[in-house]
Amino acid sequence: MKREMFITLFKDLISHLYDVTVIETHPLSQHFPIDKISDSSTCRAEAIQKLILQEIELLRPPGKEPQPQSPEWRPYLILHKRYVLGESPRDIASALYIGDRQFRRDHSRALQALSSRIWERYFISGAVDATIEPSSNSEDDFILHLERLDLSEVVKSLEGILVQRFRTERLRLDLKIPSRPITVSADRVLLRQILLSLVNYGLQLCAGNSLGLWLESQPDRNVIHINFETDEQWELNREEGKDLLNYVRSWAQRMNVQIDERYPLPGQKGNVSLRLMFASVQHRIILIVDDQVTALRMFERYLSHTGIEVIGITNPEQTLEVARKVQPNLIILDVMMPRLDGWEVLQALQLNPKTSKIPILVCSAWDEPELAYSLGAAAFLKKPILQRQLLDVLYQLNLLD
Repeated sequence: MKREMFITLFKDLISHLYDVTVIETHPLSQHFPIDKISDSSTCRAEAIQKLILQEIELLRPPGKEPQPQSPEWRPYLILHKRYVLGESPRDIASALYIGDRQFRRDHSRALQALSSRIWERYFISGAVDATIEPSSNSEDDFILHLERLDLSEVVKSLEGILVQRFRTERLRLDLKIPSRPITVSADRVLLRQILLSLVNYGLQLCAGNSLGLWLESQPDRNVIHINFETDEQWELNREEGKDLLNYVRSWAQRMNVQIDERYPLPGQKGNVSLRLMFASVQHRIILIVDDQVTALRMFERYLSHTGIEVIGITNPEQTLEVARKVQPNLIILDVMMPRLDGWEVLQALQLNPKTSKIPILVCSAWDEPELAYSLGAAAFLKKPILQRQLLDVLYQLNLLD
């Protein structure tokens, strides 16, 4: 990880300093050398909190009495009041006899100094080996786990974190969550982090008293809107948050999600709109028929990143009933099963008007693709089956985009 990226991610992480869940899943968390600065009884998030708070105190200038109007004391006082005492930006600006804009500039400089200090002390000097110094991006270490998610539920799960953050900022959160589900294909952990980081970016630019966050379902896409008012200095604040936004955009691209930004004209105040846009997804179901539970688990693992719902049954006699009820997009059918083999099940499915059009992938240890196709199978795979082979078939059957 490069220094610039570390500083960008650190500024995002410290905004959630007292939320253990967010810190644990933050992309920067895994790079902290916690094992070398903390005992094993402390969780990673708590150790990171402790490290950051200690480093803030080490920025305190010499002398017993703080000097609010002293440039030497101001970085420490801003960080101490903000992250140790939990005071709002407006209260801190008032206590230091500076305006809101001056606070933003000084706060940014103070975070720059703190993050640079932590980088130098723990990431490139004696406290830890320089093995993480190469420019590997932390997002490359994150294994994507796509699944079908309800956007309303995901945002609802973040409500407590967001409300607490806005209470600290002395701002109002206008949150609108629809009662009906809005389904998308995404990684839950990554989506939560993207939303928190986008809100954090919005707060850097927000000059009004509130920030709006709401969801919208459109025919061709689903959208999360973040709207707020900014002042004439929005370009400067945007420049400071540019690296964070670029990093968030790279996360979103991994899930095929777009981020759209709209700002006022340069030098003018006005409304800022950030939109997180998801392509509409079809609800795809695959029914797996195999008498071996281990085989069902294998298919579930192979398909866990696709967003496809998997239904598995071990009794082949239930196949026709389940297929009629569920109407899956595909049936994966084992051949060698007791009491009723796969060939019999295949013929029964083909003869029933309610299941005859469902494509069937036959899987067998015997190399018999001709027999499978002659009985109406859409595809055939010889066991043992590799994940790449299975996904290739799904692409051919238009079950994966």
